[in-house]
Amino acid sequence: MTGINDFQGSGRPGKGDVLPVKTFKEMRKSKGLTMGKLAELSGVSAKTVSQYEQSPPERPSRKVLGKISGALGIGTDELMEHVYPSKKPSGNHSEAVSEGTIMLEEAHVNRMVRLIDKELEELRYILMDSSELVDDYPALARCMDMINDDIDLLIEMKGRFLDEGNDKATGRQ
Repeated sequence: MTGINDFQGSGRPGKGDVLPVKTFKEMRKSKGLTMGKLAELSGVSAKTVSQYEQSPPERPSRKVLGKISGALGIGTDELMEHVYPSKKPSGNHSEAVSEGTIMLEEAHVNRMVRLIDKELEELRYILMDSSELVDDYPALARCMDMINDDIDLLIEMKGRFLDEGNDKATGRQ
């Protein structure tokens, strides 16, 4: 069984040979679809199809990928290979995207950072209010330790969100 990415034939393209498809645009054309027709079939705008062909977003929408891949009759993983042909996982584990990775838009990252800041403020307030009661209630000390651990975890998470945003802004990987 051969797929659309397989190259069959004599080694030279000719009639009846299937050429390797590397990009999203090549995939769309190999299916005989214009940008407008793919947009119509998938339920996304032609502008979105054009964006994914020309300059795909760093954090693609799973919903959009699902719609486009459904219209093309392929899986979202295969579509990702064509939208981002140079981002194939290598032997380097740090470059490979794990199955549990969640792609977030920049607005979502900013929202997460704001939520973390709000939670940090609340936890610090609780610590300040509770610090006077520790002498009277020894069990409260364990709770305060857990709150401190939560604060440390939230600070680490915020740092990772901000580091990733800075890496994207400076072009570092």
